[in-house]
Amino acid sequence: MNTLPELRTRRLVLRPVSMSDAEAVRELAGKDFEVARWMTSFTWPYEDGTAEAFLKSVIGQDPLETEAVFAITLGGVFIGVVAIEAPGDLSDLSELPTLGYWIGRPFQGHGYASEAVEAALDWGFEVFGTNAIAARAYEDNFRSRGLLRKMGFKPYSMTERFSKALDRRVSNVVVRLERSDFEARNEAA
Repeated sequence: MNTLPELRTRRLVLRPVSMSDAEAVRELAGKDFEVARWMTSFTWPYEDGTAEAFLKSVIGQDPLETEAVFAITLGGVFIGVVAIEAPGDLSDLSELPTLGYWIGRPFQGHGYASEAVEAALDWGFEVFGTNAIAARAYEDNFRSRGLLRKMGFKPYSMTERFSKALDRRVSNVVVRLERSDFEARNEAA
């Protein structure tokens, strides 16, 4: 079985999530509507045990067959999550792994999401041996769509997903990042 490595960036350490992250997940995302509202799987109000159930569902699983979930940490403090889900999440691009991420509101606006996403993408391209990675973001989530565009993702299609926090279906932009575009962007940087 594959295990997740620790990924280091200039300011961050991305490590496999652990059960000890449950309280931070609950506080930073589950109890903050301005974070939860952008994720399809988060209920509102956040239900007790949800963070623990999520963590139990991914810890100890083969990350290349389910989901590779990294805790984003800054100086040892949990600030968010970045994940690469195994192919199959998006019907339009079912052959591609899918990127997902969130950052707690106190840590937004400092470039941490970009830094974490870039490290996760670099890892994802390598271990999945894929030529592209997909992602999706709510159509009105301009900050997330901007980050994806900055990474080189290009629009591919539209889809709808049910948002538990908003209790309705939400339009999502599906985007695709070619490995060659990602590598060219990194070489130019």
